[in-house]
Amino acid sequence: MTGNDRHPPTFTDDERRKTIKLKPIGIYRNAKRKTSFGKASDYGNDKYDGVELRVDGNKRPVIIMHSKDTAPLRWKVVYGFSTVFFRSFADAVEFCNSRGFRLVKEQEE
Repeated sequence: MTGNDRHPPTFTDDERRKTIKLKPIGIYRNAKRKTSFGKASDYGNDKYDGVELRVDGNKRPVIIMHSKDTAPLRWKVVYGFSTVFFRSFADAVEFCNSRGFRLVKEQEE
């Protein structure tokens, strides 16, 4: 092993941007600030539509999302850094209710 082999290679900023792609996973709420969660549709992306917005017991956001694809498990509940998949909307709602995830009032209309 030569002296140069002991140290990892260094990258320029351009090289680093090309190799490291960060994707946020989950939903995070800063507890020090009062957070407005917006609407469930605000959480959609190219693969999922946000359908229903809820909060957990600590008023952190919980989103029920629907896949735009025809996957067998089309529904998912995203809360914190966790994601749970379901076959139906009813199953996702039942899961949320069993965990005490409440609808955000603006979503109840």
